[in-house]
Amino acid sequence: MVVDNPSRFIEKYTTKSPRLSNWNYSTPGIYFVTICTLNHNNFFGKIGNDKIILSYCGQIAQQCLLDIPKHFLQIDLDNFVIMPNHLHILFRIKTPISKSVETRDRASLQKGYQSFHFHRLAIKSNQILPKIINQYKSSVKRICNQQHLFFSW
Repeated sequence: MVVDNPSRFIEKYTTKSPRLSNWNYSTPGIYFVTICTLNHNNFFGKIGNDKIILSYCGQIAQQCLLDIPKHFLQIDLDNFVIMPNHLHILFRIKTPISKSVETRDRASLQKGYQSFHFHRLAIKSNQILPKIINQYKSSVKRICNQQHLFFSW
């Protein structure tokens, strides 16, 4: 098949990044992030008595989220809300981040959860927040799937 106009597929099959192309996402400040599950499936739990009742995947997602500041010393987790099919997070970048980011290998987890691994990262200075989110999502998916729980973002 010959495509006579390759640009006609741009809006149909790809989405534009919600990130600002000229913003340095390593700049100190507070960042609001929303992450949704695949097809908005209720992987994280259900609402009962006006509160979330976390599923096992929801507990894993919560524990991995709480562990992020242990792995990235320049990051604080100001607040977060886990809903059945998405989560909202407030990350605080405390100090300017250089091009080489020192991270810790693993943190001890409670309840027998496996730690997700972060190693020394050589990343572009404006890519720290997307890198953290990427590694968080990867870790939650991997741990859930290792527990034979279908989960996807």
